[in-house]
Amino acid sequence: MIKNYLVTALRNLAKHRLNSFINIGGLTVGFACAIFIALFVREELSYDRWIPDTENLYRVEITFNNPGEPPTRSSLAPFPIPQAMLQKIPEVRSMTRLMPESMTAIVENRQFSETVGVVDPNFLQLIKLPLLRGSPAGAFERPDSAVLSESTSRKYFGNEDPMGRTIMFSGRSCGTVQQNCVTHEHTLVVTGIMRDLPRNTQLTAEILIPNTSAAFEMSQFERANWLWIVGWGYVALAPGSDPAVVVAKLKTIIDRSVDLKKLSNLNMLGSALVVPHLTRFRDDHLSTDQYGSMTAPGSWTTVYGFTAIGVLILLVACFNFTNLSTARAALRAREISLRKVMGATRGQLVVQFLTESILTALLSFTLASALVEILLPAFNSFLGKTIELHYQDDWPLILASVAIAVFAGILSGIYPALILSGFRPAAALRTNSATLSGSALFRTSLVVLQFAVSIGLGIAALVVFAQISFARNIDLGFKRDGVVLVDAENLSNSAVKSFADALRANPQITDVALSNAAPLDGNTITSDVHMPGGTTTETFRVVSTSPSYVHLYGIRLVAGRVLSEARGEDTRQIGKSYNVLINAAGARRLGYSVADAIGKTVILHTTRVTIVGVLADIKMDGPKQQVAATLYRYAPSFLPVVSIRTRESRLPETLSFVDRTWRQFASTIAIDRHFLNDDFQKQFQSDEKQGRIFGFFVGIAIFIACLGLFGLSAFTATRRTKEIGIRKVFGARIRDIALLLLLQFSIPVLIANLIAWPFAWYYLHDWLEGYAYRIPLSPAYFLAAGAAALVIAWATVFVHARRVANANPIHALRYE
Repeated sequence: MIKNYLVTALRNLAKHRLNSFINIGGLTVGFACAIFIALFVREELSYDRWIPDTENLYRVEITFNNPGEPPTRSSLAPFPIPQAMLQKIPEVRSMTRLMPESMTAIVENRQFSETVGVVDPNFLQLIKLPLLRGSPAGAFERPDSAVLSESTSRKYFGNEDPMGRTIMFSGRSCGTVQQNCVTHEHTLVVTGIMRDLPRNTQLTAEILIPNTSAAFEMSQFERANWLWIVGWGYVALAPGSDPAVVVAKLKTIIDRSVDLKKLSNLNMLGSALVVPHLTRFRDDHLSTDQYGSMTAPGSWTTVYGFTAIGVLILLVACFNFTNLSTARAALRAREISLRKVMGATRGQLVVQFLTESILTALLSFTLASALVEILLPAFNSFLGKTIELHYQDDWPLILASVAIAVFAGILSGIYPALILSGFRPAAALRTNSATLSGSALFRTSLVVLQFAVSIGLGIAALVVFAQISFARNIDLGFKRDGVVLVDAENLSNSAVKSFADALRANPQITDVALSNAAPLDGNTITSDVHMPGGTTTETFRVVSTSPSYVHLYGIRLVAGRVLSEARGEDTRQIGKSYNVLINAAGARRLGYSVADAIGKTVILHTTRVTIVGVLADIKMDGPKQQVAATLYRYAPSFLPVVSIRTRESRLPETLSFVDRTWRQFASTIAIDRHFLNDDFQKQFQSDEKQGRIFGFFVGIAIFIACLGLFGLSAFTATRRTKEIGIRKVFGARIRDIALLLLLQFSIPVLIANLIAWPFAWYYLHDWLEGYAYRIPLSPAYFLAAGAAALVIAWATVFVHARRVANANPIHALRYE
């Protein structure tokens, strides 16, 4: 019996080639998309789950609630918090920390600028990263030890045995006012080799050294600072412990340890400003990595969105199968009736038709698997990932995919099977056809759902691309092109100034400025500001700069004057009053107009400062953040960021000059420089990727929908041949006939718009909330996507409409 079902199914697939091609093609593309999305979702959900014994491991995170500003969430934590938790909270069994430090590694006179992970000695015991050489307990037993990744070991030592080899780490330490800098060189011994970490981890670890090493030159003041976030802290809780209880106890510890009245002149509890959180280690990537992670963050929204898109595309493909099978049901009336006359039961007919649909689905799944194998490298390049599919190791995924294919076959075929098996033999044999009550409405509903999905995805793609374009071209208030940033934290103040003066000698360098922070670097230093005698305290971002900073970045002066080195009162001196600039947002925060703010005196923490100029607002954090109230001052004691504006011509030679000049001042320290534009581009990587993915899947969804519409319109045109012939005999023009058929398929697309628009608006409204500066959710995007879908539907149907409209009515009347 099963053999008979299979033979019949194969014969029907071969007999109706166009119908089979459309069904198999649509399902193949749908399954391929679903497999790709399943691989992506699996990758996102697998982050750090390969690291053993992390079920009770949590990352300590902080939210800063500065008065007058939106809360600032960070995945980093102050250095003393994890240690205090271990000492004072019984539920905390162990803790470890990781701090990134820029260092210069010297191996056989070769210099490498590296970001070194400084960790507690128990780091590899608590977070069990795979070691190829060495042991977790012994790797950091010595203070002068270092653990390298495989790739770093090869970079330094080639194929030689790295164990026991030495590496010189060079750095410079300066006083708190960036004076009396001393170069330190520390020799560390390789005590372990780590396997290169896979991409599905929140951690980056090329070089690890213990925080007991002399190469880690964090001062005691910095180690005890509860308001300075320096790295990531992790705590392991006792099994069964409630994280909320631990957080409540931690708040009490923070209140006892942080005196905000003394530190920042804020009359509030420490835990109200520094709000702690615990996030499960395995959930960090999707939950909170966007607040300052080592690797590119993910999000549950993306996972849910991709899953929904995969399900929708697969449903669109299933709708095609159901639609075309139901539409062709009447053409199989004689076959079904003869089978019933010969004794076939309705159950047997249902099984036969389900066998056909399941066979179609399995053939499609097989083709889809081959398509995935071919396109997987391109998919990885598209996403910037290294997703792999191993049939032996990924058998649960393969088995689940086959089950989904069988289920999709049943879902696609169950309704046509019930309709086909319900024909009444006498009526069907008498007319050689069958009337399917309600099936036309059902088919129309499926077309509506198909295009609703396509239109919804199309609107999302338009809005995402429009917002990214808007954000990319928004006026940030400063000039970012051609700016090179150099981190000169290892140089003394006098050396930084001399370095800047040496750079100005190059005619290809138009300007140089010094500051404690650069735009878009995420470095935020804040302080309390209040009016003399006032009780209300505001929080301002404080940017220390040289006077040339305003000119280099092209920041517009809207009132007053800029600071000058020639005026002694414009230079910050500890314990004395001095002049400052503020931005327009700062003037508004203080209750002044731009003009009225000039000459006003305010208290910056405990120092009286006078406002001599107001600058235009600049979006220092990019278009995703609101402009913060900002105070600019000339504080030459600590300006470690060198901003260099270069000419476009001869840029390689200019960069070489910068490097040579740097070596004159720090021969043992590798230069750390990059373009400001690179920081700007990084802000859009995630959204651009999301936009490309939306665009890709919109194309797939529309392709599948049009594939089904093409087959359905061919069937409909054929079924209405006699009607069209009669209409032409009675004088209908070709244009009238074509419009009649186009109108039949236009109404479902118009209804699909009404369904898709509310859902698209709801999703996109929330997505746009992530941008402080965003486009309005204009009806134009909805109308454009709807009109595009309508035009595509017309183009799909027009081929058949024109053919039938041009047919000779004599042949049409002889159709039956």
